[in-house]
Amino acid sequence: MTGGDRTIVVGGGLAGVAAFYELVRRGREAVLIEARSSLAGGASFANGGMLTPSLPAPWNSPGVGGHLFQSLFSASASIRLRPHAIPALSRWGLQFIRNAVPARFRRATQANYMLASYSVAQTERVLCEDDIRFSLNGGGTLKVFRTPAAFEAQKRLAAQLEPLGLRYDVLDREAVAAKEPQLNDVSGNYLDGLYFPDDRAGDACAFTRALGERARALGGALRLDEKILRINVENGRVAGVDTDRGRIEARRVVVAAGAATPRLARRAGVRVPIAPAKGYSLTIDMAGWNARPATTVVDEAARFCATPLGDRLRCVAIAEFTGEDERVDPARTAYLYDHLDRLYPALAASLDRDKVLEWAGLRPMSADGVPFIGAAGPEGLWINAGHGHLGWTMAMGSAVLLADLMTGAAPAIDPRPFEVLR
Repeated sequence: MTGGDRTIVVGGGLAGVAAFYELVRRGREAVLIEARSSLAGGASFANGGMLTPSLPAPWNSPGVGGHLFQSLFSASASIRLRPHAIPALSRWGLQFIRNAVPARFRRATQANYMLASYSVAQTERVLCEDDIRFSLNGGGTLKVFRTPAAFEAQKRLAAQLEPLGLRYDVLDREAVAAKEPQLNDVSGNYLDGLYFPDDRAGDACAFTRALGERARALGGALRLDEKILRINVENGRVAGVDTDRGRIEARRVVVAAGAATPRLARRAGVRVPIAPAKGYSLTIDMAGWNARPATTVVDEAARFCATPLGDRLRCVAIAEFTGEDERVDPARTAYLYDHLDRLYPALAASLDRDKVLEWAGLRPMSADGVPFIGAAGPEGLWINAGHGHLGWTMAMGSAVLLADLMTGAAPAIDPRPFEVLR
């Protein structure tokens, strides 16, 4: 198989499939290679389902170092560092802490917001212009708070993003309950809230698979159950890849392999500071329920989110730095059940846990909280990874930005905050 003008995209999650689709849509020859037997089998499978420009702040906010240290001794921390993961995270962790200062945190938040809001618009464009059979819900996001300090901090953050286009409403306790009537039973536990009308929700797994099939229909090649062994670089430029099925020649390789991106890029001589942050979710079948949540609700203190996805409710929480372990820890799913009970006690009381899908996946977290989108090192090597908790939100915008850079088109947003070699 000769390289011609081929581009290989590595990774069958949101970032990889969106980039694959965008390149094929522009008439480029592209091959997507995924190690699993299906698309969206990793972090894109059962994520929060939220497209939330309203939540652009990176997790390394000022003071996060102290929280991570305390989490070593607390099994109930929403962000937790496991002791055994410290050696592998030492280099990345130092960068993570170094970026947790107000000025860098503010720049990262603004860059993320610009990409996230652009990306949601691009997602809606795809649904309107192409034959992607997928439903996107527009119920907005409601954030609720337990303390005045947390509420005021989030209100200040929202006000800083308002000049960039963020719309939000400040709600008192009664208005919070009116926005989501299923919170009536616990309205006394929360203070005022913030509502973000431009947020969306949808099943990221269904979107990814539909988008991949559309790209294949447009002429792209999908290769599943195939593992990348190395990226071949000859005379300073990409020559293709070796897989467990043989060699594939190409002029360009896009690494969009989520938490596996650093390992693959390192074999091509490029260091990408991304670490796996393990997140958990519960998927609850609400079919037949008369009273069901209608709006995405975020409990800011617990970092707990509950998102209605048609007849299902997706609950997500926790960032756990524990290496590349994807196993479901019952102690951590217990955290989700506990906070579901605090948010929707009647729902939680009627729940049959044997019918709940419990899941864990590895979010690819960049050291400064901003994704890597662009050229990297050897000519022809490109990266699209490190989106952390905003992978679904940023997927289509990142793909369009990457394709613009690869094809020489003028990007609609500033690409500099996302440069790989920043």
